[in-house]
Amino acid sequence: RTWLDDAMSCLSRNSVETARAVYAHALTVFPAKKGIWIAASELERKHGTKESHAQMLKKAVSYCPKAEILWLMGAKEKWMDGDVQGAREVLME
Repeated sequence: RTWLDDAMSCLSRNSVETARAVYAHALTVFPAKKGIWIAASELERKHGTKESHAQMLKKAVSYCPKAEILWLMGAKEKWMDGDVQGAREVLME
């Protein structure tokens, strides 16, 4: 929980790269924690590229395959980009 708070504190000071590094470290220690994946994914959605966000979600579902929210987040991003077939494929994996 402390690392998540630290990352949020970094973001409040516009230290995006520092927050990204905090999340990356937390994920090496706790790779199966969906809450960390969700927070890191939100950071990429807001401050990263579409590609970095998509990669983050793909990696997240590989570590947390039973976390339905992560699959839905990935499908929603594809759908929002107009890639309906891509969204279906995400949900079929």
